Amino acid sequence: MHIKILSLIIILLSFNVAASDDHDFSFTGYLRSGVGSASDGGDQACFQLPGVRVKYRLGNECDNYSEIGLSHTLFSEKKTPATPFKLTYHGLLAYIVDADDDFETYSPAFRVNYIEAENVLPNQPQAKIWVGKRFYRRHDIHINDFYFWDNSGPGGGIEDYKLSFANFSYGYLRNADAAGNAGTTHDFLLSEIETNKNGKINIGLSLGRADERDNSVNQDSNGWAINFIHQQSSLLGGYNKLSLQYGKEAMNNPGGRTNSSAHKNDETSRFTNQTLFNPNPSWTGLLVFIYEKSTVNDSDNTWLSTGARPQYHFTEYTSLALEVGFDQFKPEGASSRELYKISLAPQISSGRLFWSRPVLRAFITYAAWNQEAEDTGIDINNVYSSKSGVSYGLQADVWW
Repeated sequence: MHIKILSLIIILLSFNVAASDDHDFSFTGYLRSGVGSASDGGDQACFQLPGVRVKYRLGNECDNYSEIGLSHTLFSEKKTPATPFKLTYHGLLAYIVDADDDFETYSPAFRVNYIEAENVLPNQPQAKIWVGKRFYRRHDIHINDFYFWDNSGPGGGIEDYKLSFANFSYGYLRNADAAGNAGTTHDFLLSEIETNKNGKINIGLSLGRADERDNSVNQDSNGWAINFIHQQSSLLGGYNKLSLQYGKEAMNNPGGRTNSSAHKNDETSRFTNQTLFNPNPSWTGLLVFIYEKSTVNDSDNTWLSTGARPQYHFTEYTSLALEVGFDQFKPEGASSRELYKISLAPQISSGRLFWSRPVLRAFITYAAWNQEAEDTGIDINNVYSSKSGVSYGLQADVWW
């Protein structure tokens, strides 16, 4: 039923586009799809350290996931040929299945559903005003899918209002849990601030407040977070992106939304660094380092992660990717949990860049972990007979 509805939407919008050249339509998306096996038998088993919310991805994704996005210009009036006033709709549905059989049903997740207005404000043709639900100002580390700055969700705001030294954005965002407890985030951002040759910074301040269904407010319901990114371009044919983040109480996940269940004195400090390199046509890759220290309900936790995915390109369309990753999680009063992972993947892709997609790959992955990780459920389904395992399979990966 969902596929039929989506197909009908695409057909109707296509007819509308054909009827008017002024009303643009675009179709975007992402998918990863594959199949795999475990060395000890049975379906592919992926490796993720308990206490860590992400994992190194290459040869280590057991789901099939897709996003289908539509954008359509609802109204356009050309003040000048270069800067028309526009009202545009954006929508995106996401699907995820286990890929266990040929026919699997899944209700889509409504990830994006908003309207934006362009060229509304005087002398600000690049500024946009938006209302709805959207991906908002996301920053991630690709090889472990860690969105360290991601305030996505329902809300409204203005973005890219040009100042003399930066672009200013403000977002009013609201999220709620199943019990009706809600959180409000006021997100302020200064972006594209030039600091040095080929270097720019973004600085964000988020103020959060949580409230309960009965309209009472906990004494611990306020919070704040500050986020900083410096990106250095033209470095080894790529870039370096460094982030510093700190969040307190209701904003104890810096870069995220208000946490309505946060406790007094909850806080998180986080440092990330990633380097994308492309020094010559044969080599590309990404290097990653993450350090996070958090206090949750008066308990201290530390997460350390480092990884790399170099790729050697034999030809314009063939390459070999190697990914190594290490995660360590140290809860208060307990020994560290550790996970080591390495994957090798011959690939066919559309070019010599790290981001070249589509890509088709075969992979083999080896992972090993310590006793503390075993005791806390890294192999919860008892797939492997020892504290290590191998998986192998095939995967396709693309965005457009």
